[in-house]
Amino acid sequence: MPAEFTPLPRRHGRIAYRSASTHALWGIEDFSITRQADGGRTLMVECQMRHGAEDVTRFTTLAVDADLQPVEAHVRILNHGRPTGSGWFRFTESEAEGEAATEAEGRLSQRKPIARPMRGFGIHALIGDGWLAASFPFDKGPGHTHFWGPSLLHSLHHFGATGPMLVTSTSGLRYEARETVAVPAGRFDCHRLSFQGMTNNHPPYTMWISADDEKLYVKGLVAGYMDGLFQLETLDGNAA
Repeated sequence: MPAEFTPLPRRHGRIAYRSASTHALWGIEDFSITRQADGGRTLMVECQMRHGAEDVTRFTTLAVDADLQPVEAHVRILNHGRPTGSGWFRFTESEAEGEAATEAEGRLSQRKPIARPMRGFGIHALIGDGWLAASFPFDKGPGHTHFWGPSLLHSLHHFGATGPMLVTSTSGLRYEARETVAVPAGRFDCHRLSFQGMTNNHPPYTMWISADDEKLYVKGLVAGYMDGLFQLETLDGNAA
């Protein structure tokens, strides 16, 4: 008789996108994270948002290893309900490759050299932003700023509405403090970090991520025209 089936450990939750000044809801992000036997994780996330003239939906899968370093990804983008691009990405120890088809650029095949550890692969989904800090040297304490050199992401658009393709940013992260943060999903022990040196005219961005090995995105604030307050609304499942 076959052994009883036991599902892999799996987290699932939602992040709400709101106006920081009015608390009006302008987007949601539903995600699941499945943990493999070797410690690697697979993130599946759907993001829907309407902000000003932007109406963007993204479906993304990102696989990482036990150190939360990217292994492969797939991104599909809709603008105003219409598909505008889809791409697949793979990361070896020394190279990133991408195969994509976009409305603006057509068919793309890309190869870019990388050095490990990477900052990560920017997928614009907020739950993935926490993993960008996976290799941050937190032992250096608050006040430390770390740059990884050119970092890869799928779009330089602030809402991730273009591409997808391999593009680079030179931004880094500054460790501000360790804090306990309360959000609708509960109270979390967090690292507070701010993005530094962003090259695409992005408004100031601060995020709080869980201080454990999950590096879960708990809260974010984006100033300027975006006026964004991002909070973990729900979180269920088992991470072990």
